[in-house]
Amino acid sequence: MKFLHTMLRVKDLEESIKFYVDTMGFELVRKTEYPHGKFTLAFLSFKKEDDEPFLELTYNWGVKEYEQGNYFGHIAVGVENIHSICEEIRKKGGKITRE
Repeated sequence: MKFLHTMLRVKDLEESIKFYVDTMGFELVRKTEYPHGKFTLAFLSFKKEDDEPFLELTYNWGVKEYEQGNYFGHIAVGVENIHSICEEIRKKGGKITRE
């Protein structure tokens, strides 16, 4: 397994990028708008040349607030065979909500 990124939803993307860059020392690796889904993704890391892992900031257009508990999105991991990993997780008692 390979750790890819952690995703957080943010209500102000530019303010959040500024905090992580200016205060925390991250670098903005890329920022992409997705008009069809009405969201923008910003990927940050401590080095621009890093492939992973990233901090992914997701800005859902028009969303002004998040309640505690729904701003956290996901932790992404990469695997060679998703089906075998899901089966292994199930055998250990884990619940797969989306393969």
